[in-house]
Amino acid sequence: MGHTRRRTPSGEVEQALLGAAFHLLEAEGPEALSVRRVAAEAGVAPMGVYNHFDGKNGVVDALFRTGFEALTEEIADLEQADDPVEAFKEGLRRYRRLALDHPRTYEVMFLKSVEGFEPSEASMEVATASFDGLARKVGRAIEAGEFAPADERELAQVAWAACHGVVALEIAGICMVDDLATTYEQLLDTLVEGFSAPPGRAGSRAPAARPARAR
Repeated sequence: MGHTRRRTPSGEVEQALLGAAFHLLEAEGPEALSVRRVAAEAGVAPMGVYNHFDGKNGVVDALFRTGFEALTEEIADLEQADDPVEAFKEGLRRYRRLALDHPRTYEVMFLKSVEGFEPSEASMEVATASFDGLARKVGRAIEAGEFAPADERELAQVAWAACHGVVALEIAGICMVDDLATTYEQLLDTLVEGFSAPPGRAGSRAPAARPARAR
């Protein structure tokens, strides 16, 4: 009797393709994400990419979505931290660390590095969940009286935008200081100071005195 060939479960094929795509993306950049390259890397026929992801954009959408899932998971354990301000700062530290560990995936998530790609509605919901996690951390700091009363989502947007700017410049290699980790910590301290200030004030510290002019 001949041996019956075992059919690889659909979920395993999908994970193999996604893993292959992630490897190619991080190793060679988004230009490597052709259907044929992804299929060959996964050891799957090219038709498998269409069957599981409906083509290249479906693969990119899955990478976008899993990137945000990883970000949400990375900061989830901070939800119950005792110090809400430290939880807020630590979440943003982990955001930077994840970006630097997987810079090409970060570019897919935030910098539209794949021409013509637009995330699906379902993937945008996953991205929104990551933002909601940050907003909750801001909300806890407001409730604890550490941050001044404000719209938690507006403050979260400010924080995310500021940190994204620093991280994107770092990934691009546009850095004018030597110690980027210290610079990032200074940004976090600045955000905390600004969020802690009473409404209508730019910060709680008095401005530095200007040197007197020579007469």
